[in-house]
Amino acid sequence: MSEKINKILESIPDKSDWSSTTSLKMKQDIVDWCGDRFKDKKVLEIGSHIGQTTMILGLLFKEVYTININPPDLDDVSLFEIIKEVDNTGFHRTTQCNIRNDYGHQFDNVYHIQQDAYSQYGLSPSIPDVDVVFIDALHTYDAVSQDIENSLLKNAKYIVFDDYGLYPEIKKVVNDYIDLNVLKVEKHIGWEKGFHIVVENERHFYDSEGLICSVV
Repeated sequence: MSEKINKILESIPDKSDWSSTTSLKMKQDIVDWCGDRFKDKKVLEIGSHIGQTTMILGLLFKEVYTININPPDLDDVSLFEIIKEVDNTGFHRTTQCNIRNDYGHQFDNVYHIQQDAYSQYGLSPSIPDVDVVFIDALHTYDAVSQDIENSLLKNAKYIVFDDYGLYPEIKKVVNDYIDLNVLKVEKHIGWEKGFHIVVENERHFYDSEGLICSVV
């Protein structure tokens, strides 16, 4: 499996070339942190975009539940390929999906939930309790706070934050939950604090690109 993960990582663009993805360093840091200890566990991804990080999670976890407001087959850029529809309530649509790749790996453990993650109706009841939540959706204080609260409702043991150091709002809300003793820092991941090139533009990272926290 490690060889397959390495090959897939080599095929995915870095954040320096594609601004809406995580850096390859962050993906590798997640792979290293997870190891084999989550092979029988479930993960929730809030904000899947086209499925690049979802693909890595699909190799590390038994089941992946990923939320995005757009349908999985929105356009040709999306890597999601619908296998079958699981349910459709009108507020949430769940589809079992493969993720297109060049290595012939068939993903049958990925469930795409099309919904507004900030809806008054809450997260889809199709999403079970999970061990890990990966947050990469809206970059506002209130949105990330709601993402954290939804993660706690799903009994997450760990929460992984993307863009922790890039957006001051994300850093502040995460630090507030740490100060409240709700979360505890486990590992800084991805690009380090400083200036980095993101699609020809220099961006200031006020701290590490990502952060892994355990739930206290």
